[in-house]
Amino acid sequence: MKTLTTFLILLTIFSGCSSQSAFDKFHFSKTRELSEDSIISQKLLNQNRVEGIVTTIYLNKVLPDRYNDKEYFYIYMYDKEKATQVDFLLNGKKAASIEELPAQNQFTYLTSFEANWSQYYLVSFEKDGSNKLKLEVVTDKGAKAAFVFVKDK
Repeated sequence: MKTLTTFLILLTIFSGCSSQSAFDKFHFSKTRELSEDSIISQKLLNQNRVEGIVTTIYLNKVLPDRYNDKEYFYIYMYDKEKATQVDFLLNGKKAASIEELPAQNQFTYLTSFEANWSQYYLVSFEKDGSNKLKLEVVTDKGAKAAFVFVKDK
């Protein structure tokens, strides 16, 4: 009888948790869930010295209805050295377009982050058919950050 009661209690506890996800308690929209799931941050390194931080979101995965003709990334970064030139490479190829954005922009809701000391970019690349996307951010001061995104099939 004790075994049956214990089993029923454990079954009730585990079955109550099975229909919830980690996002249920936060009340995020579906778009925000996708954003949180695909956001990646990396240190901006220059010869093993941390020069800042770069965060990026692959917009094709988060907003596929709007961003699908090219490969789009929302990127924001803090650079202690205040680079005057930032290059973006995707699988070794330069960006097709780079749009510098203000701190308060159309993508702020995806991250809930806006700071005047950071730089914000909407970067697009021509599609190359690869399922693995290696995004590199390189400053004119020699600092680098690299990201890898795997596209859904």
